[in-house]
Amino acid sequence: MTAGNHDGDRLRPLPVRPGPRPGETTDSYVRRLAQANHLKPSYLRGYLAGPSDSTYGSRPRAERLAAMTGRRQADLERALADLTPRKPTEPEQPAIPKRYVTLSADKPALFATIRREQREEHLSIRALAERHHVHRRTVVQALASPTPPPRKPRTVNDNPVLDRVRPALDAIVEDYAATHGGQLPATRLIWERLLDEHDADVSYSTVQRYISSHPLKNSNGVTSTPRRTMGNYLATTQQTLQTGMIRHYRGLLAAVRHHPAAHGIDGSFATTTAFILGCDAGSSWGMLTGFQQWLVVRLGEGHDLTWPVLVRHLAPTGWTHPLTPAADADAVATLFQLLNQFLDQREQPDGLAKIFKEYHAWLNTQAWHHFEPPTADHVS
Repeated sequence: MTAGNHDGDRLRPLPVRPGPRPGETTDSYVRRLAQANHLKPSYLRGYLAGPSDSTYGSRPRAERLAAMTGRRQADLERALADLTPRKPTEPEQPAIPKRYVTLSADKPALFATIRREQREEHLSIRALAERHHVHRRTVVQALASPTPPPRKPRTVNDNPVLDRVRPALDAIVEDYAATHGGQLPATRLIWERLLDEHDADVSYSTVQRYISSHPLKNSNGVTSTPRRTMGNYLATTQQTLQTGMIRHYRGLLAAVRHHPAAHGIDGSFATTTAFILGCDAGSSWGMLTGFQQWLVVRLGEGHDLTWPVLVRHLAPTGWTHPLTPAADADAVATLFQLLNQFLDQREQPDGLAKIFKEYHAWLNTQAWHHFEPPTADHVS
């Protein structure tokens, strides 16, 4: 008897044991079992994974699931296609020769070599591609021009599973950050809440990837190591520090939005504005750099107004003075919405430059911005 079978013999069947449905996944079946027995899905899933596997998000073991449902393991494996990994039925295909990855900096030398060999040895495109372990398309490019074409930008792969649970993920993270000073919750906590409260079918690794790329991750921005890039080192370092500063204040603003009293304000537009101005001063007036210009472009006017006034003009109720309770609440909600959108752009590598570029483009559309030269009548 194997260790898995011995472990499964000690388990007692659940009081309520519904059967699997045709085509059902293991996660769905475990959730139904948990709900039928008034258990948390995350708890039952971890229990079915076994005490020997301490990794969060591990798959339930077939022998333990069979013991707790009172069903034969073979029947469960037939009903739940993803319960156990399937063995490949097709014979192994011969390995495809791997191509080498050519760095952009090495491509000019590669192109020169290909052009020389084709000129001296009169090799075919196929022969040159096999000799240098590159695609035939690369050989065609080298023969057409000695200058390599620029590398295409990477495209972000869509994740339908993450897109389905993103609203719940964002709500969990935002609620936790609001009560913990802008800190991120542990991956385990998010994953368990998704299973227990939102009946979500999401893997632990998906949540882990989401957290690793979250704006609040490594919010100090000082201890993280910036990616090695070409160009001005001072500019790269400054951008890294600014991004870290923005992420830090985004966490703080999320906490203020949900619990203003905990930060010494009453949540009104006046006190919220004063608090944000204090944050801007604490960042040496760097947090809101470009905010006024960004708002002017969206409003289409008001270059001589301060950003609190511009925010009130952009609120759904428009400019209202004095502020009624409803208009005050709308102004606060609009302020946080606009700040989030502005800081999203600020976090981009060239976000601040684009903000001022758009502002100057708007200025050039304004007649008062252009000074007409004096005519001869004025001179005389």
